[in-house]
Amino acid sequence: MPVPATTGTVAGRAHLEPRPGGQGGASGAGREAVRGERYHCYHGYPRFGPLPAGRVASTGPGGRTSSPVNVLEILAYPPILRGALVLIVAGTLFPLVGVFVLRLNLITLRFALMHSSLLGASIALAIGASPLVIGIGANMLLVLIVSAVGARSESNAGHLTTFFMVFTVGLAFAILYRFDVPARESLGLLWGNIFALTPLDAILTVIFALLVLLFVVLLFPHITAVLYDRETAFTTGIEDRTIYLLILIVVGLTITLVMGLIGALLLDAVLILPALIAGFGSRSTRGLFLRAALWGAAISTTGFVSALWIDIPVSSGVTLVGALALGLTAGYTHLANRWRTR
Repeated sequence: MPVPATTGTVAGRAHLEPRPGGQGGASGAGREAVRGERYHCYHGYPRFGPLPAGRVASTGPGGRTSSPVNVLEILAYPPILRGALVLIVAGTLFPLVGVFVLRLNLITLRFALMHSSLLGASIALAIGASPLVIGIGANMLLVLIVSAVGARSESNAGHLTTFFMVFTVGLAFAILYRFDVPARESLGLLWGNIFALTPLDAILTVIFALLVLLFVVLLFPHITAVLYDRETAFTTGIEDRTIYLLILIVVGLTITLVMGLIGALLLDAVLILPALIAGFGSRSTRGLFLRAALWGAAISTTGFVSALWIDIPVSSGVTLVGALALGLTAGYTHLANRWRTR
């Protein structure tokens, strides 16, 4: 007999229980369930209609499956396939933004933007608006403020960035508590859910990723000069402030979109780790961007498939693969350097 799906059945991947008011959970499968279709679970994922001949829906302790996952069969579900494609595209192109963060030393700003996006999403959940739209608005406001202050004094900009980094995250959690935002929604901001992407979300994310690529390709000479040294870029006639502001805007938008994919806590797996790994052995800015994109594609694809195969959240799978890749690359580089000095 089919086993009714529960949130435990697909813990860490997609929430299927319908919400009050007729809205589905965090996944497309949940919305299908709300329409009254009978569904069950096979290998921990929602399935509509009869199971294949000779197969039964079975789960292990805690609702998790006890048999290996057929990844190709799982990809037949539109929400999962859509999430996979978006993650791979984002994982390939968003590390280009990670290069900006590392080369321009925007680590503190990255935290501030991440917390600002979290604040915007918290406000959106409290008032019933779109977390993506409010999050983008909050980040763009922060970028404009930091850019305006930084034009006068880099020291003041650093202090202001640190202030926003701490203030926004505190205010975000205060809003989540004060407005009784459901725990599932709150955790969704931190952990993300790529299977919750609607077709429109997926299209917008892919379009923005392609715009990031176009931005890097078309303005590559100017970007290279700014990454090398802003003062030198200015003396050569490059509008370094304009390029820098555009870079900040791209970073802010990217952080908001990536948080929707894998959440705030694991954002670095897509944004920073590939760019950090690419730094080992890169001898030019062009090579750094290219290697970051290749590493991002490899980490996203391997992490996604591994997560489905061993039944863990996709965000965790991508992060673990990225961390292992960084550790192995750093270890290999260290041993290779020691070998050369002998």
